[in-house]
Amino acid sequence: MRILVTGGTGFVGSHVARQLQATGHAVRLLVRDQTKACAYYDKLNLPQPEMVTGDITESDSVAAALAECNAVVHAAAGTPLGATRNELLRVNVEGTRNVVGTALEQGIQQIVCVSSITAIFNEDGAKVTASAPPAPSKLPYGQSKVEAERYLRSLQASGAAISIVYPGGVVGPDDPSLSDSMRALKHRIDNGFRIFGDGGMQQVDVRDLAAFICSLAVKGDGGRFLVPGVYLKWTEFADIVESVSGCDLKRIPVEGWKLRLMGQLIDIVRKFRVMDTPISAETMRYATLWPRIENTHELVARGITLRDPAQTFSDCIAWMVAEKHLDGDQCPRIVQTPGLV
Repeated sequence: MRILVTGGTGFVGSHVARQLQATGHAVRLLVRDQTKACAYYDKLNLPQPEMVTGDITESDSVAAALAECNAVVHAAAGTPLGATRNELLRVNVEGTRNVVGTALEQGIQQIVCVSSITAIFNEDGAKVTASAPPAPSKLPYGQSKVEAERYLRSLQASGAAISIVYPGGVVGPDDPSLSDSMRALKHRIDNGFRIFGDGGMQQVDVRDLAAFICSLAVKGDGGRFLVPGVYLKWTEFADIVESVSGCDLKRIPVEGWKLRLMGQLIDIVRKFRVMDTPISAETMRYATLWPRIENTHELVARGITLRDPAQTFSDCIAWMVAEKHLDGDQCPRIVQTPGLV
């Protein structure tokens, strides 16, 4: 199969592209900067995918990229920390309409869209299911994901075999540019780990998520699939990070409402200057209110087992040390373990 991947130089999209190539599929990327994309695959000593230069919001480049493809994985997206409200709407809504709408016009049957749990977020985990309605949000990222969600569901309702995947926080090695969850991990190791009550979070290894997405791209009949990952209380999360890295985390007790307020204040300051922090109103809402959510049974049906979090964090911290995102002195167990760095 020839499969187009959008976001092929992003975290999830790059892992999807690599896994598809490894299983013998022809991969095409729609990229804004071909030089950057080539450098990324060269660095990993991987074959160069076919590339089309363009943007997901440009109709002509999307149509050219989709030509003669059998499937598309739409993984390109703006994130809470990386884009303004207008940019989020342009990329997450207009871009989705452009990619998916054009794919359907060209008769492509296998379409996989990477959404987010935030599109159906509820503080009651029992209500976060594949049939849950889009969740209205007052925050820009959530609004953009909900609007895109409504568009995709309208197409599903008309009979289009579109697969929508809802991941939780995505972590793991080989992140082309530190994504939000990885930035948060670095921030905790560098500055201390804020522990709030009995709260926790679900995070999925990017390699497991990519394996599931690839399976849907090659053989999927449409539907909605939740892949939030493994649930860890924040204390358990901190314990694992310390155990695999050997770092001595500074643990800072704090109440959830204070972090949500801090996020709102930082968002105001961010309008006037760059803030090197993963904290925002949106990220703190999910970090402090996240419930335990069930993963789709389709993971088991497709032979995919989620990695042990200790393995995931060992691999991703080792990668961060090797790439100089973290100082080796901070993570002595990683440095002292042969083969990790």
